[in-house]
Amino acid sequence: MFRILLKKYMIESLLLFGALAIVLFFFPWVRIWTISQFELSGFAPLIEQFKAFEKFSPVPLEQFLTYHGIIGITFDEPVVLLCVLTWAIARGTDVISGELGRGTMELLLAQPIPRWKLVAAHGVISVLGLCLLCSLIYAGLSLGIMTNSTPMATRTTWTLPGWGLELPNPFIEKQQRQIPLRELVDPTTFIASTINLFSLGYAILGIAVLVSSFDQYRWRSLGIVIGLYVTQLLVFILSKSTPGMGFVKPMTFLSAYQPDWMVQAIHNDKEVQWRFFMGDAASGWQETFGPMGYISVLILLGSIAYAVGFYRFQTRDLPAPN
Repeated sequence: MFRILLKKYMIESLLLFGALAIVLFFFPWVRIWTISQFELSGFAPLIEQFKAFEKFSPVPLEQFLTYHGIIGITFDEPVVLLCVLTWAIARGTDVISGELGRGTMELLLAQPIPRWKLVAAHGVISVLGLCLLCSLIYAGLSLGIMTNSTPMATRTTWTLPGWGLELPNPFIEKQQRQIPLRELVDPTTFIASTINLFSLGYAILGIAVLVSSFDQYRWRSLGIVIGLYVTQLLVFILSKSTPGMGFVKPMTFLSAYQPDWMVQAIHNDKEVQWRFFMGDAASGWQETFGPMGYISVLILLGSIAYAVGFYRFQTRDLPAPN
């Protein structure tokens, strides 16, 4: 019966997964191809115009004049976040309130199957799908880095005999030549950011299951989960607005979603990628946790929400279908 449930949920989610998978695989490649058409140094004057908004960024804006920095913004793109959140919220709210709203929960539980297997089968498909979607994002990034080149201005140099010093030739203008992105950016720099995106989706998935376990109507569960996310986003923006509002930062789990910061930290030191803690606690939250620390916070939040939702589903009396 457990295999039948797995097959049922897989078929139900196949169309949604297919649409999201196509977007999440090709969007990073297209974005990197677009970036590779320009020399980033030309955007320096534009970056200067946005200096006032630097406080909302986890890294200095000059970081976005580097190829690893500008590619790392992919994890903050609305298209990427929307696709991941759509999967997490749609699958999470369907597990209990979705079945109740359709009137199919009574038919499922009439079969010789315990409630925990129903939640487990749904969870396997949801988490596996989320993992595959995030893997496709990383695959799209890696493919974009490996298959694209970017123009870069170079100047002929002179070598001083006996000194080994290279000096630019002032009589020859700079020339544009194509440099493969793989020589400028290491795809492994984005592994932690990809896992961080998965952990955010997992946290939202757990919250959606929790809300679904208390409700009877899926439309209301969807509204509550989306409302919670928007509220958390507003609190996060508020925490970044002024130094005096920094105390609200621990009140939003979005503070643990730091893909841009991870890219910068890992680019500077590869060993940082697998650290749980770094720096002194007195330095602030961002300096205290390492990439794996942020990821663990979101995984823990999702697991707790999943456990509470499962307990609620095990102990609640299910309403009669309408």
